Amino acid sequence: MFRLKSIVLMLLVSLSLLAVACDSPSPSPTATSAPAAQPTATVAAATATAVVPTAVPTPSLFPYRVTDSDGKEVVFDKAPERIVSIDSAPVEILFAIGEGDRIVGTHDFITYPPETADIAKVGSAFGLNVEQIVALKPDLVFIFSQGNKEALEKAGLKVLYLKSLNDDFRAIPDSIRMWGRITGSVDASETVAADFESRLKAIEAGMSTRGDGPRAFQDEGDLWTPGPDTLTGAVFRLLKLQNIAYDVSGYYQMSPETIVSRNPQVIVASYGDTISKRPGMEKVDAVVNSRIYIPDDDSLSVPGTRYISGVEKLAKWVYPDLALAGK
Repeated sequence: MFRLKSIVLMLLVSLSLLAVACDSPSPSPTATSAPAAQPTATVAAATATAVVPTAVPTPSLFPYRVTDSDGKEVVFDKAPERIVSIDSAPVEILFAIGEGDRIVGTHDFITYPPETADIAKVGSAFGLNVEQIVALKPDLVFIFSQGNKEALEKAGLKVLYLKSLNDDFRAIPDSIRMWGRITGSVDASETVAADFESRLKAIEAGMSTRGDGPRAFQDEGDLWTPGPDTLTGAVFRLLKLQNIAYDVSGYYQMSPETIVSRNPQVIVASYGDTISKRPGMEKVDAVVNSRIYIPDDDSLSVPGTRYISGVEKLAKWVYPDLALAGK
C-alpha cells in the first residue's frame, strides 16, 4: 500500500511540474541575445550615445559647365590634364593657383611667369599653328578670339572660347574661380580670388573720401589711347581720374593737337615715354610737372591675377598719401 501511495505521489508532483512548464511563455528567438532590462534613464542615455549623425555628401566638382562667348555649353566631366592657352590671363591664373603644370602650349608673346619660357609656343592669336597644337595632344584649348575656333574643333579638339575682359576688371575674380572649378583646384582659386577682392576693397575705401582726380591720358604707343569702355577706363573711374579720351570707344589714336588742348595733368606711358619729346607737348601740364608714369611691368596689360597689383601701383603713384591695407 505504501509503495502504491509513493508512486501516486510522485506522479502527481510530475504532473504539477509539467503544468507549470506549459503555463510559462516560450522565449522569442531574439530573447536569449537581448540585454537584461535596464532603468529607463540608462537605456535612453545608451540610445543617445549610439546615434551617429548622417554624413552630408560633398558635392562633386564634375560635371562642370561653362557657357562660351558663342552661347555654347562646354562640359567638363573631369579636370583637363593638357591645356593650350592662347591668352596670357589664364596662364597667369593657372600658375597662381598651382596648376601651371597643366599648360603644354601657349602663344608666342607670353612673358609671365618665367616658367612659360619652357612651354611650347604655337603662334599668335591670329596666326595659330593648328598642326602643332594637335601634336601636343591637348584635352582643352582656350582661345579669346573666335577666328580659330572652327579650325580647332574640326581637328577634333575641345575648345573653350571666352572673349577677353574688356570693360571691367572686377570680373577677374570670377575668372580665377572658374579656372579653379575647371582644374579641381577650388580652395586655391578661392584664396587667390578673395585676395584680389580684398585688395580692391582697400583701394575703394581709400578713394571713397576723395573728389575728382587729375586729368589723365594713357599712351599705349603712338598716341593710341583707351576710352571709358575699356579696362583702363574702369581703372580711371576707380581712381577718379578724368580720362581726356572721354569721347572714345575702345582704342583710338588721338591727335597731338587734341592732347594739347585737353591738357592732361598725368600721363600713363605703358611702354615708355615717347610723348614728352613730341613738338608742342612741352606745354602739357604732365610734361611740365614730370608727371609721366611708366609701369615697371605689364600687369596692367593682362587681366589676370597681377592686375590688382598694377592698379595699386598706379593708385599710389597718383596719390602718394593713399593708405592701402597692408601696403
